[in-house]
Amino acid sequence: MTDRIPRRLLFASLLSSGVLVGVCALMAMSLFRQQESMAEVLRENFGSGRTAAELRENLTDLQLILFDQGERVVGLHSRIEMHLGTLRKFADNDRERDLTDQVTTSFHKYRLLWERLPTDQSPARVGAVHLAAEVLEKETLPRCQALVDYNNNRLEESAREHQRILRVLAWGMAAIGVTGGVAGLVLGYGVSQGVRQSIRRLQVQVRDAAGKLPRGGPEIVVSGEGHFADLQEEMEQLVAQVSEVVEQLQQRDREVLRAEQLAAVGQLAAGVAHEIRNPLTAIKMLVQVGQADRDRSPLAAEDLDVIEIEIRRMERSLKTFLDFARPPKTERSPVDLIGLIDHTLGLVRGRAAKQGVDVQFDRPPVPLVYTADAEQLRQVLVNLALNALDAMPTGGTLRVALRSCAAGAARVDVSDTGPGIAPDLFPRLFQPFVSGKETGLGLGLVISRRIVEDHGGTLEAANDPGGARFTVDLPPEQAAPAGQEPRPVTTSGGR
Repeated sequence: MTDRIPRRLLFASLLSSGVLVGVCALMAMSLFRQQESMAEVLRENFGSGRTAAELRENLTDLQLILFDQGERVVGLHSRIEMHLGTLRKFADNDRERDLTDQVTTSFHKYRLLWERLPTDQSPARVGAVHLAAEVLEKETLPRCQALVDYNNNRLEESAREHQRILRVLAWGMAAIGVTGGVAGLVLGYGVSQGVRQSIRRLQVQVRDAAGKLPRGGPEIVVSGEGHFADLQEEMEQLVAQVSEVVEQLQQRDREVLRAEQLAAVGQLAAGVAHEIRNPLTAIKMLVQVGQADRDRSPLAAEDLDVIEIEIRRMERSLKTFLDFARPPKTERSPVDLIGLIDHTLGLVRGRAAKQGVDVQFDRPPVPLVYTADAEQLRQVLVNLALNALDAMPTGGTLRVALRSCAAGAARVDVSDTGPGIAPDLFPRLFQPFVSGKETGLGLGLVISRRIVEDHGGTLEAANDPGGARFTVDLPPEQAAPAGQEPRPVTTSGGR
């Protein structure tokens, strides 16, 4: 029951915080919408009031120049019509539309009288002008003034409404702040009580964990009501005991690893003995035949070739054994990867031709210099190429692709068109003594991956639709520094 208290307090804290944040967000959105709505109303009222005021000024000017016989009257007529059209667009309620219609009707009544004025300067014209002016003075101008007063009143009402909304929102934000503060105090007190209980339970757990450790260390005693100082002291004692136990476990792990290494060496020695025994048997038989009949001619050329081949086979097995048991030290220098791959393919091209395998090299358009151990990288590439040839005894395609990746990294893909890697062999491909060949030691890929990892890279295998592919990724941090000459690729003493 008590284990759930901190979670409940945390849930209540998060819930209340979320509610407060949501309410504040709603208040902010409401304030924004109210502000936007109020701004729109103010813009409409202000535009309508300003247009009505300009209309009133134009009507007043028209009244003063009504008896002139010029273009000024016609120009004022056009401006007044424009203002009336603007007022009709701004009118957003029945009262404003009614006032606008009254002003428009009154002005059109005046326009009708004006358009019917006699053209001569007769007393009848003067009377008609007075009649039109009377319409402006007694009908149009008062109605226009009523529209101006209406818009001014609406501006004042909008301002008062805006102030009222702001006061309501201000009080709401103040209430949220007070509520949040009180809730924070309550939740803080609850969280502190929960933390205190958690410390107490943690002390009990520390005591229980200390009881499971080997005897002999300082005893941990639970006391007090649960404080950080007591917990820290108890944790320091527990850490000291745990460190001692971890050191003992690490020593045991080292001993186990050493035993596994010895077992691996023993298994390797058995494999090497098996690999060397067969060549030695062939050599011994040839020598015994030569010793049995000393009167005959020395060993034939074919027998000497067999002896040489078997001795080279023993050399390769012993070299593999030494590479696995005692890895050589990596000596890095700038290496031309294109030249290195060209030389590697030259070493296996003869065997590839005998098997009917087409060797292809997809090289980059520009030279690629990389800081690495040339001999070790060549060993990796030769091993991958020979494995590919072993997978294609009756012909196929061996393809090596070199690509320059971002930030100076490099990638080498060695692929073949053989049957691919067997599914049961794939998970154990890079384990020692695992091989798909009857005469293989199962160490070539292990040594190759170790060499690549010593260079900071990775060696991965995959089955493509047309065969197997091995990918060597070299990291960018090993890229050759600018200005250094690449190391020339030399030829080793034997294939």
